[in-house]
Amino acid sequence: YDRKDCGCVKDKECAKCEVLSPCPKKILVECGTPGGMMMFTSTGQTFTAANVSVDTSCFCKPIIELEFTSQVSAVLDPTAGLDTLNNDVIQQDAEVVLLYELVCRRNGGSEITIGSWTFRRFLSGGLLEAAAIDITNFEAQDLETYDTFSFSKCICSAPCPGCVDYFVRVTATTVSQDTVLLTNNASATVSMGQLVVKVQDC
Repeated sequence: YDRKDCGCVKDKECAKCEVLSPCPKKILVECGTPGGMMMFTSTGQTFTAANVSVDTSCFCKPIIELEFTSQVSAVLDPTAGLDTLNNDVIQQDAEVVLLYELVCRRNGGSEITIGSWTFRRFLSGGLLEAAAIDITNFEAQDLETYDTFSFSKCICSAPCPGCVDYFVRVTATTVSQDTVLLTNNASATVSMGQLVVKVQDC
């Protein structure tokens, strides 16, 4: 047998063939742990949507690709909190904004944010002004949306043996409130978060 530079073995007795593709490289795929479900009803709430750990010790010059996906449902209700005792209630804008952050922690060290993405849904309250009891179902429109929110990140990492933890943190940066009763008129629920990491030598 002749052992080629790439570690492949070729039998001399076999028909001679020409290698047209590069030698195969090591590939590691790790599926992370989902973070469950979280309903955001106020600004500042946060939770971890998914996380994954990977050991890159066996790679010389690893290229790391991370893929994240989740389901997001949003409810926007500009007429939430209307006071039926008042005659000058104004329907107000409803908005929810979620910040997705991809965070890295190497060998149990400090956290480093390596990417961020924003999910936003908005529904204008328009110019509706009337007593709440006079607002018809047609006028008092609300909105429910269901989306798949996903992103990917490619990292050319410097050689550094050990474990690397990646996780996606979701924070509600905006959950609107009506100014009459100070109740939220928007919310969002994140679920089915999944983070997958693929590692390959460059």
